[in-house]
Amino acid sequence: MYKKIMVGYDGTKFSDCALKEAIGLAKESGAKLLLVSAPEINLELQAMAPEANEMMEKKARTDLDLAAAKVKKAGVPCETKIILTSSAQAALVETAKKSKVDLIVLGTHGRTGLVRLLMGSTTARVIGHAHCNVLVVRCP
Repeated sequence: MYKKIMVGYDGTKFSDCALKEAIGLAKESGAKLLLVSAPEINLELQAMAPEANEMMEKKARTDLDLAAAKVKKAGVPCETKIILTSSAQAALVETAKKSKVDLIVLGTHGRTGLVRLLMGSTTARVIGHAHCNVLVVRCP
C-alpha cells in the first residue's frame, strides 16, 4: 500500500478535509504523512512589503503545527515542510518527487466555470504533473 503520503495544506477547511482523509489512509496502510504548505510569493507585493514573506511563512508554520498536532493525536507519524514559492503547483510536484511520496492528497475548492478559468486550479495542475497518484478530496 502507501508508505509516504503528502498532503498539501494551507489551513483552509478544504485542506482540513484532505488531511482527515490522509490520516485515515495512513492509519490503514501504516504510512507516514508529509504535510506541505507552499504559500505563493507575489514578487510585486514583496517589493512593496518585504515583511509579507515573513508573515506568510509565520502563518504557514502556525497552520502546519496545528495540523501536525491532529496527525500525532491520531497516532500517525508526520513531518512538515514550508516552501515559499512563486508556483505552489510546481513546489508541490517537486517536493513529492524529491520526497518519494506514493500519494498526494489535496483538497479542492470546487470552483467551476469562469472563476476556475480565470483563477486556475492548483489541484488540477498538480494532477497533470505529478509522478504519483493524486487523491482529490471534496469538502461536504
